[in-house]
Amino acid sequence: MQWRPFLHLDLGTTHVVNTLTSGIRPFLVLTALCAALFLPGLSSVPPTDRDEARFMQATKQMLETGDVVNIRFQAEPRTKKPVGIHWLQYLSVKYVAQGDLAAVWAYRLPSTLAAWLSVLCVFVFGRALFSAHTGLIAAGLTACTFLMTTEAHLAKTDAMLLLTVITAHMALFEFYRAKPGIMPPMKVALLFWCAIGVGLLIKGPITLAILVATAFSLSVADKKITWLRGLQPEIGIPLAIAFILPWMLASIANGQGGVITTSLAEDFLPKLFTGTEGHGALPGTHSLLSPATLWPASLLLIPGLLLAWKHRHETNVRYCLAWGLSTWALFEVIPTKLPHYVLPAVPALTLAAAEALSRANFEIPRWSVAIWSLVAAVLGGGILWATHIFDGSTLPAIALSMALVISTIFIWMRPSRTLLALPLTAVVSFGLIVGIILPGLNGLALSSRIARLVDQHTSVESPAVALTRYHEPSAVFMLGKETWLTDGRNAAAHISADPLALAVVAADQLESIDELLASTQATMIVIDKIDGYNYSKGRRESLSLIRSEPRNQAK
Repeated sequence: MQWRPFLHLDLGTTHVVNTLTSGIRPFLVLTALCAALFLPGLSSVPPTDRDEARFMQATKQMLETGDVVNIRFQAEPRTKKPVGIHWLQYLSVKYVAQGDLAAVWAYRLPSTLAAWLSVLCVFVFGRALFSAHTGLIAAGLTACTFLMTTEAHLAKTDAMLLLTVITAHMALFEFYRAKPGIMPPMKVALLFWCAIGVGLLIKGPITLAILVATAFSLSVADKKITWLRGLQPEIGIPLAIAFILPWMLASIANGQGGVITTSLAEDFLPKLFTGTEGHGALPGTHSLLSPATLWPASLLLIPGLLLAWKHRHETNVRYCLAWGLSTWALFEVIPTKLPHYVLPAVPALTLAAAEALSRANFEIPRWSVAIWSLVAAVLGGGILWATHIFDGSTLPAIALSMALVISTIFIWMRPSRTLLALPLTAVVSFGLIVGIILPGLNGLALSSRIARLVDQHTSVESPAVALTRYHEPSAVFMLGKETWLTDGRNAAAHISADPLALAVVAADQLESIDELLASTQATMIVIDKIDGYNYSKGRRESLSLIRSEPRNQAK
């Protein structure tokens, strides 16, 4: 058989896809897909991401104190992000979880719903831009990416930010495609500015920056800027500011008047010029990682974009490429890089790629299948390694590896059915990873294990536990805001002052703490030990739960 550089993909005549594009069916199909991707692990995966734990703890303290204006992590003001996501989490925990402050899933629910609504918006936008067929493919590809599934599971701002970006772009496009002298109705402009206003309340100026980048790239490419006149900024800018102004005024009244300037000075602006918090990387990093961050949809998305570039002169495709590529370039240029930064570009790229793929009997380049297969192999091998290193169960990891092998073989052997194989691969892979494998990695669940151990050895609700070296925000969320992140000397003083007090200390500090306690006529009692891995610091931890006992009572 003659070797060919392409594998045939049947996109335009896939009967299953064609039967799902009418009426309410696409919404039901996409909702089922999102549920299968976003719901597993929502409550069983403990908070380990440092940013997520900080968001959750700040919201938890709002619920405990009733103060919904000031954002605090313990006693420290949290001025890097606006208050919007905390209010949404507050409502979710208070009313959906009935006030259960330990309900991890409730803090994550706003992100999950935002991710689901974003997928539906991609379909609606794609249907308006091109066809229901293209919209369904684009929405499915958007959902079936590592980035989207990850952010749907995290109690952070990025999924909600994505929803504001898509909504604003749906409005902005109406102005871009409007004929001279015929402007879209006022409600479209109001939708645009409302989306920016919500974006300001969620993540500051990021939504606006993405829209400006798109408008600038289109205006330069088309050598025309008059299409922006109908946005009516004289009305829209005050409207957008109105979303964040009440919180700003309340912050000023509560003595936090510098919250906006502090956010810009300490979070937004530093990321534009330096790699903050050790997250600096060279331009091109996002593109280099895209086969993994967009996996498994990357199999069709990357070659589809190359094909879409050939149609860049068409208005609808041009808009999607301008949105996606300008946003991607924006985050490539910024020195600070985290994988999820490019998420707002993904819907635009999937729309452009899906439309290009739908136009012809597309053939998947073998190089794309080879790269996709390599990512699948690394994923399967990495999960097997993680279960071994972090004390997880190997059986689900083996099942994942087998599923990936079967999926890879199927795509190589039956490439015409790739469009159906990709969502199935995503559902099985991500379902096993977040639903079974990650919750079972005991070596990574140090904070959860510490909390369970403390709960077993104290009758005090939210005890003030002293922690040395292991200063993870997830531990504060699990143990309570009175948790003391300190050093060995202060931990010794903490437990010597109260025989019921507890401390969790690093193993190499036990001897020095015992000596400090001896000077106060007390003896250290080691209750239990915990070994695990602190992924954020990249090191193993050996921790001991200790208390003190007067020397004359010690056995």
